[in-house]
Amino acid sequence: MITTSALRRMAKAGDADAQFRLGYRIALGRKRPRPTRWKDSIALWQKAAVQGHVRAMYFLAVCHDCGYGVPQDYKLAMKWYKKAAQAGDEVAQYNLSLSYRFGEGVAKSKPKMVYWLRRSAQAGYPDAMRDLGFCLHEGFGTPKDYAGAVYWYRRAAKAGDRIAQFNLGLCYLDGDGVSRSRRWARYWLGQASDNGHRKARRLLNKIKQR
Repeated sequence: MITTSALRRMAKAGDADAQFRLGYRIALGRKRPRPTRWKDSIALWQKAAVQGHVRAMYFLAVCHDCGYGVPQDYKLAMKWYKKAAQAGDEVAQYNLSLSYRFGEGVAKSKPKMVYWLRRSAQAGYPDAMRDLGFCLHEGFGTPKDYAGAVYWYRRAAKAGDRIAQFNLGLCYLDGDGVSRSRRWARYWLGQASDNGHRKARRLLNKIKQR
């Protein structure tokens, strides 16, 4: 593990990764945020971000999005989310999709929401897989595609997302995108229930009583 003093020397010399890591260590190094240190970290992440460090771009966006160490500024947050998203950061892609959905810092746009959601899902981010499944199932911002919804629900479900597990169970109950199967419905509802999904637990109990 590189010492903090070594990171400081490297960061001062202009090393972008050292700047990012030092900023992270200052603000989050003890496994909890230290509010008084955000400004120091932001200054380091800013230096790293302008050099193209993707995680620094993302962390800088989060700070502006949530008002950590700086006044909350959705437009500035979206600037950095977009840069990180374009560079391939799947969480930034997901956050950008939410921004287009709710119109935070950008104009609402369902097509752009789905575009970035799909990019994030394809990169393997479970929340994006689940939400893309929902969009395809409901025709939200994209044509309905039950088979496509099941595909993304299943990927998110296998990654442990309890909402996707619940939704996949419903698909098997209703025959949306798959052949109806009470066995598979019980399986996925059971997975969701085991992960703390209350509606899944109640529905599973009803099925068992029939």
